[in-house]
Amino acid sequence: MILVFRVFLVFVITVNGFPAVAEASREAMSDQEQNAQTAGFTYGEKGLQYQSADGDNFLWFGVRLQTRYSNREVRQDLLPGQPTTTESDLKLNRGRLKLGGHLITPNLTLYSEYDFTKNRLLDLRASYAFAEWLSLRVGQWKSEYNRERIDSSGAQQFVERSIVTPWFTIDRQKGVVMSGRLAAGKAHDSSYWFGRLSGAGRGGSASDADGLWLGRYQWNFNGRVLGFSQSDIGKRENAAGSVAIAFVAGYSRYTSFSGAGGGQLPGFTEGESDQYRIRQVLLETAWQEGGFSWQQELHWKNIRDQVNNTEQSLVGGYLQAGMFFSEVWQAVPEPLEIALRFAAVDPNRGVSGDFEREVTLAGNWFFQGHRNKLTADLSRIKRRMVPETETDLQFRLQWEWSF
Repeated sequence: MILVFRVFLVFVITVNGFPAVAEASREAMSDQEQNAQTAGFTYGEKGLQYQSADGDNFLWFGVRLQTRYSNREVRQDLLPGQPTTTESDLKLNRGRLKLGGHLITPNLTLYSEYDFTKNRLLDLRASYAFAEWLSLRVGQWKSEYNRERIDSSGAQQFVERSIVTPWFTIDRQKGVVMSGRLAAGKAHDSSYWFGRLSGAGRGGSASDADGLWLGRYQWNFNGRVLGFSQSDIGKRENAAGSVAIAFVAGYSRYTSFSGAGGGQLPGFTEGESDQYRIRQVLLETAWQEGGFSWQQELHWKNIRDQVNNTEQSLVGGYLQAGMFFSEVWQAVPEPLEIALRFAAVDPNRGVSGDFEREVTLAGNWFFQGHRNKLTADLSRIKRRMVPETETDLQFRLQWEWSF
């Protein structure tokens, strides 16, 4: 850690020593001359950057901090029964060091992410783009299953993801996945992901699972790809939307996955390497235009315990919408966005009366997009795990800052 921050300090000193290049001069240069002029260290959108003269090598280093106040710890991303506290809390909720870029050729991209607040290596991956329709990725990263989980926690409309996440997310996995975009700009413009995951969760061993197959098909019905980021910050004039279906199928000793790795849903115990057969299906929609954003997910999941010969199905979903009301009412400040989310989970279709429900209202004030913003939200979460019922109200305030 000390070495990383020393490198970071050297980058800062180096960047401050480089003079600015006049825009008029840049426009007059050839591409080769511009690359030579910009070769070296600069500060850009992702943080401190290095680029070689030929442009074939590009690396960036960034830091992300997330400071959060909660009047009580009732996290939507925790399963029932996991430890919480009713006391107010102010803490550095996330602290990330990021390193990415491309080497040798722009087609070969690398990315790593480390959480120094929890001492976890989150991402370590390499991707190669053979063509627009075919890329191959290997390593460990957030699996491209559902949009809410793929969206970075720093690019969300709310302080935390919905109650749906811990029940259905595949989260970070080691694996190999091919993906691509088909028929770009046409009526059947589509994106796809298909591959094999370890099934052992973040940092897990291949011996902990037999593996999971993953598939996702996304129809970009506007002929434009909607990125995995919430809020229509750019207030886009040309709408972008998608309809996606996805599946997961395979065997593991785990029934749930999170940033901590593989775990168990309520009612399941630590299993053998391939004790649980997991099948999941997802239907998802998303849309952004003119400051308005929408996304929705509907999940179904089935778990079969092959040792105890039992089976459990669960369903859940959420819908959320956000709006920069300055687009329709000039009196509203432009940096302000208001968002609302509803979510519900039936954790066991075989038990009558069990449920989780959430209603959350959020406000965002963007200083520099998602890289520097304040978020406040108020949540009402009701859980009924027969025979107990609990209802919680929670207020949270969060500052998200990347540099």
